Amino acid sequence: MNSTSSFSKNNLLLLNSYLATKPNSKRFILVDENTFKHCLPILIDNVEQLYGAEILEVEQGEKSKQLTIVENLCGAMIESSADKDSILVSLGGGVISDLGGFVASVFKRGISHIAIPTTLLAMIDASIGAKTGINIGEVKNQVGTFNTNSQTFFHLEFLNTLSKRQVLNGAAEMFKIALVSDEKLWDTMKQGKPWNNKKQGFDSKLIEKCIKLKEDIVMQDPLEQGKRKILNFGHSLAHAFESIALQKDSDLLHGEAVVSGIYYAIKLSNKKLSFPQSKATEICEYLKKNYHIIDIQKDIDLVINYLYADKKNINNEFRFILLEDIAKPIINYTISKEDLLSLRLTDNH
Repeated sequence: MNSTSSFSKNNLLLLNSYLATKPNSKRFILVDENTFKHCLPILIDNVEQLYGAEILEVEQGEKSKQLTIVENLCGAMIESSADKDSILVSLGGGVISDLGGFVASVFKRGISHIAIPTTLLAMIDASIGAKTGINIGEVKNQVGTFNTNSQTFFHLEFLNTLSKRQVLNGAAEMFKIALVSDEKLWDTMKQGKPWNNKKQGFDSKLIEKCIKLKEDIVMQDPLEQGKRKILNFGHSLAHAFESIALQKDSDLLHGEAVVSGIYYAIKLSNKKLSFPQSKATEICEYLKKNYHIIDIQKDIDLVINYLYADKKNINNEFRFILLEDIAKPIINYTISKEDLLSLRLTDNH
């Protein structure tokens, strides 16, 4: 897994040096309207090797993770005489990372892909681990590939362009990685706000710690056959919530869905695996204080329908990641429809 691990402006100089070794490659930069406005000027100002690169712009949000968009992007690259030596640079958050990685993996059976994550969520999660994903209708990530980035460049300055909501969105994945792998990290996070920006600055050490934890897990199980599945903690329900939001055309970010998924996964862990009551209460109250938790019973029939499409299921059984304790995950735990029907937003944890 090729990536830089520091967060200085020098990372963009490293990108410039890397591209200088490939003078004959045609360059494409994938952006959405937000990164086109806020991040692309920073990138171009610092990376002269990208002067004149072809800009590919898509609409922000999950609706761009569709096969029709993939076809449009590939068509645009063909019109611009892209060849096997071309390089696709993904400049954006999780959607751009997923979409760009997928396009690069299938265009001419694979071209170089450089990820430049511009959101906290993309830095912590989407740009690491080689997974790409495209939605089919409203169902999340039903088509995808494993495609290791040729390079990944982290540049902390991009985080200063984010709203508080977008930073909280990424913090959700930080909470996830801590809860499944490092109790001390969780203890540190719950005492402060690892998402602070503008006034107090981001805690780059916490960000780097989360990146390192995910990289270590991925390297042990790159194709998600075993241990890597713990990174799906909270995600079965999260993807169902996201699918419902897409169906209703409502505004829901990935991290917001993940927090709700974690909230209910903690409740299930307490009920099914005797996850400590005091910790369950503490985690759930912390999440409720900082996020809006989705009421699972509001659309429980839709939740269950979308869960049947979850990639972890076998023989129509719901397979969840639960916790015996913080940093003690259990994979492929069977959850019944009745377990889901019993979940409540406001009952005792």
